[in-house]
Amino acid sequence: MKTRVHAVAGVLALTLISLFFTASAVVEIFGDAAAVRDVKTAIVFALFVLVPCMAVTGGTGRLLSARRRRAPLIRRKQRRMAAAAAIGLLVLVPCAVTLRVFAADGRFGTVFALVQAVEFLGGAVNITLLSLNVRDGRLLTAAARRRDRHAASVAARP
Repeated sequence: MKTRVHAVAGVLALTLISLFFTASAVVEIFGDAAAVRDVKTAIVFALFVLVPCMAVTGGTGRLLSARRRRAPLIRRKQRRMAAAAAIGLLVLVPCAVTLRVFAADGRFGTVFALVQAVEFLGGAVNITLLSLNVRDGRLLTAAARRRDRHAASVAARP
């Protein structure tokens, strides 16, 4: 059950961050000021889903890795998750809130563009880190299934 909760929370977090990134890019290119404001508002409200997803992903990951914390793949996943959480809390959340305030006030000048660039960079890094963690999580799950099948076949031998 922990594995499934971990996977769902992780994939949902990655999906939300990817959606934020894509929606922001599309609205910046094709949208008007009202559309930018609406997207920035939606992103801020969606943070109330994203932040708990990241916390659940990190917490269940820690529980799942309790026995094998020394494995190199697990350590890499933990380091990436710590970096993604730090970028999210220290860069992306403040950028999202700031951009929402600027958009609501109609301030789309240079400062808005700079904050948006920082948000795009942080989002791209987080998408990369979380994608690598999904890949490694699938590798770990596949390895665990192979071990379980092997143990079951050994136990079934006469």
